[in-house]
Amino acid sequence: MYETQMKNVTSAVEKVITEMGTRFDTTVAEINKLQNLGLEQAKTVLETAARATQEQIAFSQQVGGEWRKMVLAATRGASELFTPKA
Repeated sequence: MYETQMKNVTSAVEKVITEMGTRFDTTVAEINKLQNLGLEQAKTVLETAARATQEQIAFSQQVGGEWRKMVLAATRGASELFTPKA
């Protein structure tokens, strides 16, 4: 009888250890998936921020160029007003 109980206990312990290993593997796989998802999301955020920054720089360049054109036109117009006409 003692031998049968020992076999049952050994079998139960082996089963628990096997289940723990399986659960651990599943947990590690799930952590890996979540980590990869987080990294992809971070990459997307950084790419979006970089794109927005590039668009802002391009817009600033465009506004600066238009501003310079307006100042030049205004300066020319003012100089024509003050230039004596013959």
